[in-house]
Amino acid sequence: ISGPSMTVIHLIRHGQASWGKRDYDRLSETGRRQAVVVGEELAERGIEATTLISGAMRRQRDTAALMAAAAGWGMPASEDPGWNEYDHMGVLAGYKRRYRSMTVMKADLVRTGKPYAAFEAMYAQAIGAWVGGQAPGRYAEPFADFSARVDDALDRLIDSAGHDDTVVVATSAGVIARVITRVVDGPSATWVRLERAITNGSLSTLRVGARGLHLVTFNESRHLESQPGLATVA
Repeated sequence: ISGPSMTVIHLIRHGQASWGKRDYDRLSETGRRQAVVVGEELAERGIEATTLISGAMRRQRDTAALMAAAAGWGMPASEDPGWNEYDHMGVLAGYKRRYRSMTVMKADLVRTGKPYAAFEAMYAQAIGAWVGGQAPGRYAEPFADFSARVDDALDRLIDSAGHDDTVVVATSAGVIARVITRVVDGPSATWVRLERAITNGSLSTLRVGARGLHLVTFNESRHLESQPGLATVA
């Protein structure tokens, strides 16, 4: 006896972007390889997308294209900016206005002698201020608006999907963290923990059935961990 029909949604975090480069919104060579590997993994599992969606950011679009080619799907992704990542530079500038300039921020970090550790500490504080709703008016998209945008994109996807559809979405860590936080009915602190943990090219899966939206897997990355240097989170 077959079970009830369900829509399956696979959320893929884009491949590694070009951190520290003038154009961050480009896949690094590692990021391009991650996108191919996740496509190969989906094909190995026999997952055939009936709908392929990406955010409108370049790193998301390129991940979708490389993944689809590697999976052998032969279909273009439809773009939906509702799946775009939050503006991390806007979050930093909202926290400290002088960080509207990347040059100024880099100089401050270098002077610490431990720029990566200093950035991690500073970014955590900036995220905390944004999520906590501090300094209203400093952010083009407050955290509450970002969350509502992602919720709307998910609701539209669910409404448009047919029974037994397999939807694959190439998006970003903050977006995936928001979706999972919503599914588990978690507070904003849950989003903060999840967002920093999601691996580039990882797979998180949801099912939509008669009883609503359910989390099946979160941040699957074994297909990346088996290859040296491919399991990255930044």
